[in-house]
Amino acid sequence: MKAKRLRLATFLKCFLFLFLVGAINISLYGQANGPYYLSLKRELLYSGGGTSTTLLGYYLKTQTPDLTISDLRPMDINDFDQIATNFSSEIADKWSDKALFASSGLPLLLLAGRETRRDFGKIAILLGETMLINQGLTDIIKSISLRPRPYVFDENLAPSTILSSNDRASFLSGHTSGSAAASFFFARVFSDYYPDSSLKPYIWGLAISMPALTGYLRVRGGQHYPTDVLAGYFLGASIGYFVPALHRKPAMAKGLDLSSTGNGFYLSYRF
Repeated sequence: MKAKRLRLATFLKCFLFLFLVGAINISLYGQANGPYYLSLKRELLYSGGGTSTTLLGYYLKTQTPDLTISDLRPMDINDFDQIATNFSSEIADKWSDKALFASSGLPLLLLAGRETRRDFGKIAILLGETMLINQGLTDIIKSISLRPRPYVFDENLAPSTILSSNDRASFLSGHTSGSAAASFFFARVFSDYYPDSSLKPYIWGLAISMPALTGYLRVRGGQHYPTDVLAGYFLGASIGYFVPALHRKPAMAKGLDLSSTGNGFYLSYRF
């Protein structure tokens, strides 16, 4: 229980840090001419919704009963997922943590570009919202599914192993969803700021491959089934891609436009 509380507190502190960095940056430099625009109502909606889902997910996890031997039903594992019960590599499990860590750090590479560095306050807020929403939905789905992890079906599992509630948190893969959310966020933001960059194919290749590698290592580590990974990939990638997309400035309509000013009217035509 203490470990769960520590992870939640750490995650919320990270979000608060990103939000404060963004707020301070915007207050100092204003909203630059980047592709995104923040509004107080929308950010309160997204950040509030993300915080609510995260807290709800945490609460549901605390209510999850421990896994018992009587809960194990190998016949419920479909043929596609059966392969995961053959794996329980501790090395792959440890490397999956490193892959997640590396994926989560990808958005920091945006500091290398002048335009994204100038707008990093807004980007930090969007990143915080992305990861908060993803974490909350991931925990809620895990708590509803209650799917035992593959390694508990390993015939070589030590009889002295103590099963817990975390052993029934297989669906969906949190490592994969977190990796996909950060990776696709990074690629989407880079593409929006540098649409003509020759690096885009490599950026997207990296964004696609990092969560795939993370998911593969989770399966090899006996932590998840292939369907857990696929679902986590889809969830994280969707959130990482669409949170920035929903913050894009609306394109100005083409044609004749009449606007009022303090001294009269302003007539313009956009091609």
